[in-house]
Amino acid sequence: MMTLLQHPIFRRLYAAHIVHIIGNEFTFIAVVGLLHDLSGSGLSFAAGTVFRMVPYVLTSLFSGALVENWDKRRVMLIVNLLRGILVSLFFLITSVTYLWIAFLLLILVNICSAFFQPAMQVAIVSSVEERERLAANSLLQGTTSFLIIVCQGIAAVLVYLFSYRYNFLLDAACYLLSLFILLRLPPIAEAVVHKAGTHFFARLQEGFRYIGGNRRIGQVILYQMAERACAAYYIMLMFYVLQERGEGLYVFGLLDIPLGLGGVIAGIAAGRLAERLNEQGISRFQGWALIAMGLSIVAVFHIKPLLGLAVAILFCSFASFSSSILSVTKLQKLADPAFLARVFSIREMATMGAFSASCLVLGFCAEQVGSAAVSVWLGLFGVVAGVIWLWSRKQLHRLEEQESSVHPE
Repeated sequence: MMTLLQHPIFRRLYAAHIVHIIGNEFTFIAVVGLLHDLSGSGLSFAAGTVFRMVPYVLTSLFSGALVENWDKRRVMLIVNLLRGILVSLFFLITSVTYLWIAFLLLILVNICSAFFQPAMQVAIVSSVEERERLAANSLLQGTTSFLIIVCQGIAAVLVYLFSYRYNFLLDAACYLLSLFILLRLPPIAEAVVHKAGTHFFARLQEGFRYIGGNRRIGQVILYQMAERACAAYYIMLMFYVLQERGEGLYVFGLLDIPLGLGGVIAGIAAGRLAERLNEQGISRFQGWALIAMGLSIVAVFHIKPLLGLAVAILFCSFASFSSSILSVTKLQKLADPAFLARVFSIREMATMGAFSASCLVLGFCAEQVGSAAVSVWLGLFGVVAGVIWLWSRKQLHRLEEQESSVHPE
């Protein structure tokens, strides 16, 4: 896995990703603190998530088709510059009168972010051979989750000792540092990244038709939408910890440690699973991961001791991150390089749309009837979605066996 860092493009992408995640984790808890101070409503946490995700979803609808004909390095540089400026402005918001500005900044930051993901995916596929992409995705996810553990722990201490507001300035500095790292990014191979000459809307429609005509890609995206809907339990966790349990903000920050630890374990395990399991075995693992998420979500909101709650979050995180790593690797393998940016931007639109809609529904319902009751229904959804995935994979495998017997090679 470490041999990947010898490649000049991936090494700089990886370093810039590390710096960005460090700052992002400091900002996340600071935004939670800001919304809690200004409103204290569980619905405001959900609204904050919607104002982050909906612009990201809508922008992702067309960002991939635009990024295809743009310089990927320049896109990532401009995005990091804009995000650094915008995040620093959160520091100035001190009154509920300016709550709308906080939501506006969330919108603008995430519009920028919607252009970064497809550009980075193209850069990864261009610089990493297919046989090494699972290792690359595992390394990125494992490192991200490790940084969640470290940075959320540090952020929780800083929040406890000082003001969360300084975290916004730290994040802005990280975005700018990430920009400087990417300044020396070598040119991305244009042999893999196809430059389309057709009209933008034609390329966008072509991207949707391509996904609609590729059954496997469409099914993987649907699976990830179900997984993201389950992952929206996190919005209830904010309300549950800060409002229903009456814990401090630093406790919520510390609970991100098992969340990150689950991702680290997933990053290590995903590569080994892929080596030992065939395609059918990986699909079975994905189905059971959704079922495990559903059961863990119910446990999170029904276990009273904080240690037990942390263990439930750990299991849920492991299942979620494992399925995500395997799904992203599948899409990188299945998608034609000419459609890669469009596939990943549409995938972001679909999955994060499912996440943001679920967050709004869960935030509202949790405030009306309580987190514990809502968690049962969300957990049941995860279990049912996992069972449907397992059944559909079995049917698909049976169909492929029949087709191979009728048309042997």
